[in-house]
Amino acid sequence: MPVTRACQHLAGSAPGLLEDLTPSQSRAVETPSATVCVLASAGAGKTRVLTRRIAYRALTGSAKAEHVLAITFTRKAAGELRDRLASLGLEDDVAAGTFHSAAFSQLRRWWADRRAPAPALLQRKGALLAELAAGRPGLANVSIADLASQLEWAKARLIAPADFVEAARLTQRALPAAPETLVSLYSRYEDEKRRRRLMDFDDLLACYADALASDSRFAAAQRWKWRHIFVDELQDVNPLQCSVLIALLGDNEDLFVVGDPHQAIYGWNGSDPRFLLEFPMRWPGAEVVRLDDNHRSSPQVVAAASAVLGRQSSGAMRSSQPDGPLPALRSYASEDAEAAGVAAQMRSAHARGLAWTELAALARTNAQLVAIARALEGAGVPFRSVAPDEEVEGAAGAPRLRDGQAPGRPATPDSGGAAGTSAPAALGVPAPEEAGATLCSFHRAKGLQWRAVWVCGLEAGIVPIGYATDPAALAEERRLLYVALTRAEHELYCSWARQRRAATGVPLRRDPSPWLPTLAAHCAGAEESSSAVRGQDGDAALVDFLAAARRRLSRASRRAPGNALAPSALLGEILEEEEAAGSPRASALAAAERLRQWRRRMARASGVPPHVLMHDATLEVIAARRPSSPEELLTVPGLGPVKVARYGRAILEVVRASADAAIPARA
Repeated sequence: MPVTRACQHLAGSAPGLLEDLTPSQSRAVETPSATVCVLASAGAGKTRVLTRRIAYRALTGSAKAEHVLAITFTRKAAGELRDRLASLGLEDDVAAGTFHSAAFSQLRRWWADRRAPAPALLQRKGALLAELAAGRPGLANVSIADLASQLEWAKARLIAPADFVEAARLTQRALPAAPETLVSLYSRYEDEKRRRRLMDFDDLLACYADALASDSRFAAAQRWKWRHIFVDELQDVNPLQCSVLIALLGDNEDLFVVGDPHQAIYGWNGSDPRFLLEFPMRWPGAEVVRLDDNHRSSPQVVAAASAVLGRQSSGAMRSSQPDGPLPALRSYASEDAEAAGVAAQMRSAHARGLAWTELAALARTNAQLVAIARALEGAGVPFRSVAPDEEVEGAAGAPRLRDGQAPGRPATPDSGGAAGTSAPAALGVPAPEEAGATLCSFHRAKGLQWRAVWVCGLEAGIVPIGYATDPAALAEERRLLYVALTRAEHELYCSWARQRRAATGVPLRRDPSPWLPTLAAHCAGAEESSSAVRGQDGDAALVDFLAAARRRLSRASRRAPGNALAPSALLGEILEEEEAAGSPRASALAAAERLRQWRRRMARASGVPPHVLMHDATLEVIAARRPSSPEELLTVPGLGPVKVARYGRAILEVVRASADAAIPARA
């Protein structure tokens, strides 16, 4: 029966599914349109709408449950989806799983029907990559995880080995080794899999798409079986997954998707939010339903989180929750002081009646969480983190962390994976009567929520991460911070450290995140004269910084489109502030010009445009800071370990030469 007729005549069959929905949610569930795109803000109840839509169509007769395929992006999300559907009366009728699990199950049937031997599935590509990379020039100091990440990105983007170098250049992707070296490894990896009859998880998707394209009988059977397709988190789809979805649909337009472009945070892994953003163009007859009410976070948290999106924010997200306290912003003298502050505040929150499980500390990278783990253990605060496949809880000894899914509370029906330096397994001090607070990265926090959240390490070079230099990467870093902030239901604490140790253990001076002034405008006592934004040690420097930064932000909004100063204007603003404080200006101006000359020479020799080699903004930050060591270079946004290893010595020589040339003029 057509969707329209079924919904019109049988809507009374499932009245209970609509009773606790907002008007926008009800529209998304009830609409007679066959093709629907739901744009849901953080905490807007997208999973509730997705499961209610499936149940509503099944119970009203416009869809048969056995012909429904619901696609999610993690096994955990698929399990939660099945649980919710079971609570709505759809036990095991609906197929729910990831792209990979759906492809694998159908390929096994395809291979069986053809009486073809199935390739062996390579569960972990690390062992094979380690074997192929052993002894290869240029790969001695590159981790296997980094190599696997590059190959996964390429395959997710449908990039063959022959096209890898050009694709990496066009996307300005940071690479852990020379592009030609990675191409060679990529080619050998693909050849070796064919020789050994192995298939990795990405191959499953490519093989499924090829089978649908090449075997018309198989494609017809698949499209008959999966007549009603639902996709969660569409902003996370990558081109390879998109090709599978398009091939599976064929001419079918019975498609319901949910996503939030503001939570697209996996571009580093190949995801592309354009599939969600361009959905109405691909399906011109689709109905687009917006869910702008955040049912998770207080209005104060929503305002702060929306502000950091900058131009990306539509300004439409609203909170349906009661007022809460303004978010707090603090600076600390060091990462250890910041960690101690978080521990003390968590103990205070627990004393006020919050359960440990209602508390979480989030950071951009897992390495940042190590100091917090030590402080929590020293303060007797129970905590835990979860590895990708198992939960690792507390034990005696020095706390360590492993990149993994945090155990915090998943989004409830009422409210609506990770980048960074990895570290070993988590140790905490869990109390016998309850689990502990959560420590996890921004990426791992997606989909979770807590009553009180500490967002730590808001420093330049970390938020945004140093290797994010092009506009797309910086926009994703903004969205990542937005995701972290919107994990808070009621209390939000933000902080940064003025000194943090590098990977080598050397303590380095840190500057606040460039987005801190925008965030500070929505935090408690963020006015220029307020002491509420001062550090734990009464630091007046933060107040001075925020005042100067807000002045630059105000001037930028008047002078340049997109609320951003042109690089030369940015350098001028920085130098004005430094000169007022007695910092020499001539050497910085000389360094900026000499760095541009050096970049032109290198770009000419490399055959690439100068901005591809290094952005203007990166050069001007170097000129303003005048770093004197590789460790200090690593704190500059846009300079990761690869670029520092390749160009660091030359950059430092240019900076030193500029300073020497400026000395006589000052004398």
